[in-house]
Amino acid sequence: MKVSFNWLKDLLKLKQTPKQLAEILTMYFAETTVKSLGKRPILEVELLSNQIGWASGHLSLAREISAYLNQRFNFPEPVLKEDKKNSINNLLSLDIQTISCRYYSARVLQGVKVKESPQWLKQRLQDCGIRPINNLVDAANYIMLETGQPLHVFDFDTIDSQNSKKKIIIRQAKNKETLNALDDQKYLLNKEMMVIADSKTPIALAGIKGGQETAVSKKTQNIILESANFRGSNIRLTSKSLGLATDASWRFEHDVPLELTSYALDRLAELIQQIAGGNIIKGKVEKIKDINSWQSVKKPISIKWENWEKFLGWSIKKERILKNLDLLGFSFTKHKNHLLVIQPRFRNDILIKEDVMGEVARLEGIDLIESILPKEELKSPIRNEFWLFREKIKDQFKEYKLNEIYNYSFISNKDKNILPQQWQQKIIEIENPTSSLTQYLRSTLLINLLKNIRDNFRFVDKIRFFELGNIYSFKKEEYVFGGILAQKTKLDNNQLFYQAKGMIEDLFVSLGINQHDCIFKDLKKTEYADLLEQGAGIFVNQKFIGVLGKPQEFFKKYYDCQGETMFWEIELKSLFDLAKKEKEFQALPKFPAVIRDISFVISKDILIGEILNILQKTSPSFLKEIDLFDVYMGKNLPLESKSLSFHLMFRSSKYTLTNIEVDKEMEKIYKTLKDLGAKIR
Repeated sequence: MKVSFNWLKDLLKLKQTPKQLAEILTMYFAETTVKSLGKRPILEVELLSNQIGWASGHLSLAREISAYLNQRFNFPEPVLKEDKKNSINNLLSLDIQTISCRYYSARVLQGVKVKESPQWLKQRLQDCGIRPINNLVDAANYIMLETGQPLHVFDFDTIDSQNSKKKIIIRQAKNKETLNALDDQKYLLNKEMMVIADSKTPIALAGIKGGQETAVSKKTQNIILESANFRGSNIRLTSKSLGLATDASWRFEHDVPLELTSYALDRLAELIQQIAGGNIIKGKVEKIKDINSWQSVKKPISIKWENWEKFLGWSIKKERILKNLDLLGFSFTKHKNHLLVIQPRFRNDILIKEDVMGEVARLEGIDLIESILPKEELKSPIRNEFWLFREKIKDQFKEYKLNEIYNYSFISNKDKNILPQQWQQKIIEIENPTSSLTQYLRSTLLINLLKNIRDNFRFVDKIRFFELGNIYSFKKEEYVFGGILAQKTKLDNNQLFYQAKGMIEDLFVSLGINQHDCIFKDLKKTEYADLLEQGAGIFVNQKFIGVLGKPQEFFKKYYDCQGETMFWEIELKSLFDLAKKEKEFQALPKFPAVIRDISFVISKDILIGEILNILQKTSPSFLKEIDLFDVYMGKNLPLESKSLSFHLMFRSSKYTLTNIEVDKEMEKIYKTLKDLGAKIR
């Protein structure tokens, strides 16, 4: 809000410079900066939302500055010279038909002369960012800037009359009613908007903008002065709906105090008589719609003396408290153990004891609060093991050059329909979705990961993403770890599968999970068989915890993800429980190992995980490690077959194995593999 420094200086006889005054306001009231208009200093005061209603006038600011200067400031009393030969009741009547108008008052002046405003008045308006128009309109704007109460001037003779008596009606607009406003715009109104009307049509948009038909012109001689109090909520809704914000609506939106209504009206009548002449008709017409707001008695707020220091953070004498409250316009009753405080009628933002104490603190200076270190003992937070577990997974996969992504937990109706029927049945629908794109909760990470591939394939040919998040079904909510590898060019021998499988197996090792507890089994035995065309289920101690495989071809076509794609999804709670199991340690081996290699051709339908389990069971005593080092599918091999090569490490914990003993173990393994249909190479 722009404030004239010279205006404040005239009101208070200030000795401070503009910069000094700005510093005072910033420290004790609202942030203020100094600007200039020509050689005249202007203050930019950033009022808080609770200050706008009662402090948007120069008189209100003068009252706050005076309190800081340890002085009382009184608003100037209007001095009116009324024409007692006639009564306003013979000329004007009011009818308030809406509860959105709390109070309405009006005066009539006759014989005024419309002309250019005096230079001092134009200068004050220009300092505050308002363009001068004529002496009548400028006077209304001047009093608004002085008191904070918006006012309006109507041309008396343009208002529709009933039996030579004018009537002003404050009502809600009718649907599709229109108003030609002072800004040369025609506004279409509805029943939620409040208007000022005569007996025929609206003549102003209440609290926001006047109408052209009743505007002051060069021919105007008789005028009606309006001063009212409207509900801020109604003014705000109308202003936002029409996209029409004015100085008046800004003030009314923040609930101007009722006490200003009558005072500002008399100040305006006094000023117009001084600069435009004319007679002020005796009396004023006024009506109070919300009698409770007008007659409401402020409830005393009780504050114990001991509470002041606790709240402020420093000791303050009782005499200083009472002095500050008096300067700020509070009334009070002093008791032995407490103070009863009644807030000023113009302060509708003082509701509780902390508000009162905050006002005293503001006047004393918030900078008096000492910087004291807290005495409470700072305790370390409880160690969140699951959070550390997740971070370890993230760190490991970032080292594999995968990028972590965050997707919404929602999918659209189109996404749902592409899923197999079995998966559609367990999807949860959102009751009030924000859009059709967020209509359902996801039951797998696959859908959104495929979208990520589609969106990023425009820029790169190779994608490596992972995500940790929740998936949902009617039975449960699970926290899972998923990922996807994709590239546009096709690869041979399931390279992406082995890359993903290797990373998952490395993860199990880093988490201290025994690789013998985790096996990869046939995908067809899991519900994911409908989503993936090739792959394997991941089992821990015979419990299914995840899946690894290629998405079905119809997914790739729908989401435009052509090329090689490998997806995995693992339920983390089970993995976390397994990683938390107590570890058993054993001494380093005392005896040397014997390494043998084996290569064979076998049906590619048989999973490597199954082969590993069978080999381990064949030689449980001596076979300590099995390492797959080569996989081949292609030329010189029968169709639907693959060639596998393993390193086998044998060792005894009691003695050194002989070649004869190792040969016997190898014979057992050969026999077992042949029973599976393998051909030893």
